[in-house]
Amino acid sequence: MHSQRVREFLIDGMYSLMPQAQRLIELRRIAAGALPGNLLRSCSIANYKQGKVVIFAENSAVAAKLKLLAPTLRDHFVKSAIEVTGIEVEVQPTNPAPPPPAKHTYLSTGAAQALTDLANQLPDSKLKSSISKLAEQNVSKR
Repeated sequence: MHSQRVREFLIDGMYSLMPQAQRLIELRRIAAGALPGNLLRSCSIANYKQGKVVIFAENSAVAAKLKLLAPTLRDHFVKSAIEVTGIEVEVQPTNPAPPPPAKHTYLSTGAAQALTDLANQLPDSKLKSSISKLAEQNVSKR
């Protein structure tokens, strides 16, 4: 009996969400017809509440473009019989940029030898010790 009540509760909850989900799908369809493809791929309709459409943009450049196109987009929504009193654009990065791969650069044996020869010609200084360390580290990593 308990599982039956849980099932009814879940079904009732889903039915109450269906109009909102359908409205979001309709807003996305209208936006697809109003926005250029590259801009559409960089944003998503996040919410619709009390006449306000919330759009998430991947970055600030996309957000700026969406803000410029907001009146046109609002007109498309109104023509499709959806009451829209405002459009809010928020920046929400979907996929953070991956960190650049670590560079592993090595000196050739000849280049390392040239640095060692240069270091041997220099008087004792920070420059000499830095060049010597650079030559030694790059040779030992190979």
